[in-house]
Parts: sequence; C-alpha cells; structure tokens
Amino acid sequence: MEHARRLLKGKKYTQDTLIPFVILVIGSFGGVAEKNDVDARIYKILEDEFSDHICHETVAHNVPRWQHDIAWAKERAKQIHGYVKSAEESGRGIWELTEEGKKYYQHLVNSLKPSTVLRKKKTPEKQTA
Repeated sequence: MEHARRLLKGKKYTQDTLIPFVILVIGSFGGVAEKNDVDARIYKILEDEFSDHICHETVAHNVPRWQHDIAWAKERAKQIHGYVKSAEESGRGIWELTEEGKKYYQHLVNSLKPSTVLRKKKTPEKQTA
C-alpha cells in the first residue's frame, strides 16, 4: 500500500487527490471499512504530507484538518463519481465501495503494479572459423 504514495508524485494533496487513496484503502479492506480504519491507514501512508502543522489544526467539531479532508474526499468520491455508497446503504461510519468504486479500485491497483517487462536474453552469436 505504501507504493500508493506515487499517486501524489509532484502534487500537493487536496481533497480531490485524496480520492484514489480513499478508494484504495476501502478496497484493501475488501470493499467495506470503518471510517476510523480508513483515516488511520491513509494517515500512515501520507504521514509526511500530513505532518505540516496546518494539517493538525482543528476545523469544525475539533476535527483535525487532515481527517476533515479525508471525509470530504470520500464525499466527493460518493457525490461526483459514485464510488462510495451512502450512509443509508452502508450504515453510519461504514464506508463501502459501489460497483463503480470496485472497478476504479481495480484500475488503481493495476496502474500501481510494477511493470514487468520480459526481455529475451541475448545469446552470443556462433563464430565460424
């Protein structure tokens, strides 16, 4: 999962750039996860990005900004892309991928796999006398 940091390469995190992380983490739990587990796993992956003191300032209801941003990334994934089910479908505090979210998860997993290119080993040419 640590290789997921490549998704941020050259970018500053935003709520939109957190969407793939939300999907990857929920998917890594089998498609259904508790919010606190998602927060903890994303924090572990993006600890360097979240280490800035601004990320730990509290916003509404004394929630740290980084946690607030993850929650909004999930909401955007749900409302704009249809990747996450609503709380009415999954239950409060449970984040669950939709069929579209599962497809996107698989796309992300495939895109993050190391490319394996097989090369034929050159055989030395036979020398004739």
